[in-house]
Amino acid sequence: MVALERRLQLAGKLLIAGLLVEAICLLWSRPFAFILLVGLGGFLCAAGIAVYLYSLVSARDLNPKPMQ
Repeated sequence: MVALERRLQLAGKLLIAGLLVEAICLLWSRPFAFILLVGLGGFLCAAGIAVYLYSLVSARDLNPKPMQ
């Protein structure tokens, strides 16, 4: 269960970082801000979502199977 929690924490940190980059870019009115918004902010958000979904799919593999 610890590995699942660590993956979820990583996903949350990536999403927060992506949203912070996007919020900062919205305050900055330059063409480079759009590139950062789409490139870096979008990548961090997409990576956070991907890590989250991967952790949900592989959560079954992280828990040992009960003995029968």
